[in-house]
This record gives sequence, C-alpha cells and structure tokens, in this order.
Amino acid sequence: MPLSDQDFIEQFEQQTLPTEYFNHVGHLRLAWLYLQQYELNAAINKTTTGIQAYANHLGVKDKFHHTITEALVHIIHHRTLAIVDSNFSDFLLANQDLVNNAKDVLGQYYSASVLFSAEAKKLFVEPDKLAFNNRQSEIS
Repeated sequence: MPLSDQDFIEQFEQQTLPTEYFNHVGHLRLAWLYLQQYELNAAINKTTTGIQAYANHLGVKDKFHHTITEALVHIIHHRTLAIVDSNFSDFLLANQDLVNNAKDVLGQYYSASVLFSAEAKKLFVEPDKLAFNNRQSEIS
C-alpha cells in the first residue's frame, strides 16, 4: 500500500521511511511536498538537510550531492508555479524528464565540470549556464 503524503513526510523526518521510498522519485516527492508547505528557501533547507541526514543515517553519506538536490528543488518550484490544484502524481506525469532524465535537465543549467565538482557536492553552487529564475520554459 502506498504511503500517504503525511505518512511519507513523518517517516522521512523520523528516519523510518522504508528504503524503497528513499530513491530519486522519493526525493522529488519530498521536495514537492515541502514546496507545498513552505516558501522556497525553507523547502530547500528542509529538503537538503533532511536528505543528507537520512543518507547519513543509512550509511550512504557519500551519495548526497548538495547542488543536485538544491537545484532540483529550484526546478520543481518553478514548474509548480504554472500548475494549479495539482497533486504529486499529476506533477510526475507532466514532468517525466525529471523522473527519467534529471541529469539532462540539470545540464540545461550546469556544465558537467561545475555540477560534478567536489565543491558542488558539498555545498550549493550557482548554475554556470542558465540561472533558475531566467528559465522561461520552466514557468510557461
């Protein structure tokens, strides 16, 4: 049985979320849910610190990539601005590129050398190709 949004958030924050939900789509869901509840900066903070803490809890701290996580929250935020009365399933259906090809989406904003740098893994690095707030196709 799928988890309700409330159960998903509660289990994530308590670090009891089953690992099968702690995957790429789970990360997208978490960011989407936090963006429904908080303004952008708070959603970014809750998403990045939460995913990092849960990865540490699972013993996979090297998998956490700060810039990728924060950048995806920015992208999800801009894409949700154009959607009214949506749920996460609808968001996923309309944004299959984020599910199936997130690295290519990120490549619109970042060169590989910047995105996959040691610095970007540890802390947020601004895009070097296209700023998030200038991406017209994200909000149209």
